[in-house]
Amino acid sequence: MMGNSKNQRASARYEGLLTKKTKPALTLALPQQVSQQERDRRQYDLSLQRLNYNYMRSYPSLENVPVSAELPEAEMYDTRYEGLVDEAQNYISHNFQTIVYNMVEKQLTDNVTNAQLGSFKETGRLLQNESGLMDFFKDITKITSSLPTLVQTAADSLSNFPGDIQKMYQGFMKIQEQTKIEGPTAFLKSTLYDMLAHDKGRDYLHAKSVEDYQQLHQKLPKPLMLTLPQKPWMKDDGLPCNQDWFFAHLQVAGFNTTMLAGVTDGPTENKKSMTLADLQAKMPISDLQFQRIIGDNSMSLQQAARLKRLFVCDYHMFDGLKAAEHHGDQRYIAAPIAIFYWNPSPPLGYQQDTGGALQPVAIQCEQRHHTIDNPIFCPNDACNADDSNGLKWKVAKYIVNASCAIHHESIAHFGECHLTVEPCILATHRQLSDRHPLHKLLMPHFRFSININDDARHKLIAPGGVIATNVGPAIDETLKQVAKARLNWRWDDNRPDRMFKSRSITQDELPLFPFRDDTLLLWKAVRNFVSTYIKHYYADDRAVAADTELQEWIHEMTSPLYAGFEGMRGLVETDDDERPYRIESLDYLIDVIAHLIYLAGPQHANANYAQYPLMSYMPCVAGTIYNPPPTRNTKLQTEDDLIKWYPPLDVALYTFSFEYLLSSIQYDKLGYYDENLRHPYFDDAVIRDMVEDFQEELALIEIEIRKRNKTRPYPYTFQLPSKIPNSISI
Repeated sequence: MMGNSKNQRASARYEGLLTKKTKPALTLALPQQVSQQERDRRQYDLSLQRLNYNYMRSYPSLENVPVSAELPEAEMYDTRYEGLVDEAQNYISHNFQTIVYNMVEKQLTDNVTNAQLGSFKETGRLLQNESGLMDFFKDITKITSSLPTLVQTAADSLSNFPGDIQKMYQGFMKIQEQTKIEGPTAFLKSTLYDMLAHDKGRDYLHAKSVEDYQQLHQKLPKPLMLTLPQKPWMKDDGLPCNQDWFFAHLQVAGFNTTMLAGVTDGPTENKKSMTLADLQAKMPISDLQFQRIIGDNSMSLQQAARLKRLFVCDYHMFDGLKAAEHHGDQRYIAAPIAIFYWNPSPPLGYQQDTGGALQPVAIQCEQRHHTIDNPIFCPNDACNADDSNGLKWKVAKYIVNASCAIHHESIAHFGECHLTVEPCILATHRQLSDRHPLHKLLMPHFRFSININDDARHKLIAPGGVIATNVGPAIDETLKQVAKARLNWRWDDNRPDRMFKSRSITQDELPLFPFRDDTLLLWKAVRNFVSTYIKHYYADDRAVAADTELQEWIHEMTSPLYAGFEGMRGLVETDDDERPYRIESLDYLIDVIAHLIYLAGPQHANANYAQYPLMSYMPCVAGTIYNPPPTRNTKLQTEDDLIKWYPPLDVALYTFSFEYLLSSIQYDKLGYYDENLRHPYFDDAVIRDMVEDFQEELALIEIEIRKRNKTRPYPYTFQLPSKIPNSISI
């Protein structure tokens, strides 16, 4: 994940601290408020910044997406950040070594007789002694010198399987070399396959039962989805995370809350909702089927849409995508459609005391309906998919969750958060002086973002990287989805209050939506703070219009040669082809800056920190699908028949290990800017008072969310202010 040496970063950090101590505090001012000499000096300093901060639009498979051409030294991780990464890596390594030890032990013991095993333990002390095999896993990046000796000893003593030991040795050597080049996430791709893939009919990487997936969490804390308590209103039907209520609740309080949209009974101005006619053209569910599923013979689909109770998740963007084979296993991509109903009187198995619940109605695993090859699945087989035991319904839910996870990683998380903020950072450094009040405000919200994105491009989304292993589509398909998401993103449409309206999921339409309800509190608090801050420096619209640095920032934000954002409808069009837009509205400036801070903070936190809690039990949520969607003719007898859709154990382990890393690192806290309380970040006492007011509002939001969580199916913690960093720093 991290591509620069710690010595480099420590040196850069130390130089930065020296600069902070010796450099006098900068007086913040708008360019029109300073002398011409000072304006000239600011422009000279900015010209130097443009030597370090430049755009690139030719990254492989991310064509036309503006990213940073290099990693400026000032954007590199500091030693405290690296300490947080090391701590998380230690937990992951401990779990990883335990799982690998168990698998290696199983492979070795399966190949020898009891007498041979006793001899092997004596000569190699490989399986049980603390100085044996476990030493090799104490640090996955360091290989002890004793392994070649053990390989030879095993070969001399047990001639029937020296090749297996040699394979393990070669696997260790390979991962050691990869780690030197790629950093500590290198082992999350193929380590177990390189060590344990069978060549004589053995297969230790494919699960034999669903319980095998739970056994992978040996030394990591159990994720939220595996620790949900069985509440009285739940069905006594296995793990709560496998139940229908959880599947529905993920759409409003899960790892990816961007897909759910309202179904309307006719045309609407809400661009991201879907009409019932369009839905039924792709998924021809009937009124009778709908009524049998929800248990209400008086409710038609048209009436449900008219009452604003019908919702859909449509993964049409995956239609026709290609999946890659991985280590000999073919993977598959689906483009499912899932219908949900807000039921004011939910059936058994749903929380009864909240005035209603979101209930899954039906799933079609591909875009084009076919009675046999692509039928409609539902909880009680009311759509006649030959699913009396409900196992196909479970597979259909898994396919929807996997599609949601793929969308999350490529679009909602990386494309619409990471790659959206990065060009804003470049524009800010290139056009706003470090003496500009907006530069000062935004810097904490940009911390480490270029570095984390640079790591992602070179190690995670690169061909053969972590994402290619753990997310289903072929990597070039994933990158195309990332690029498309970023280039199709429109600024004003994604402001949270407008975004919920465009999807027809406001509180008037969907009464309970934890992410929406909590994040709107945060949006209001962020905007309030930004408003008071900006109004401290800008008296009115005329001051905004007169700010030459701001106008250049807006130009760079909107120019297709630079950041290239579209959809900033609050700007004023000019007659100048070279500078087609200006900003002349104080209120719109507040909206733009507040939105940028919201993207870097609350929105990214929601996408990032739910990963390990809600995506790490693979039989419920995974980023890969290993079997084609079921048909009406598919025969499933037991839960273990579903394993063929789930990822192999090694891919499962890599996936949630990486999710744990991403979910475990928080450098700072939203609205808290002082690294040293004796040396406040903001020099102006008036601004410090504003910050304290912001922090007080965030504290009240924290209390309110905690109160709400007492009545929710599980605590929704991903918009708690204390759990949100200022920036996209992981």
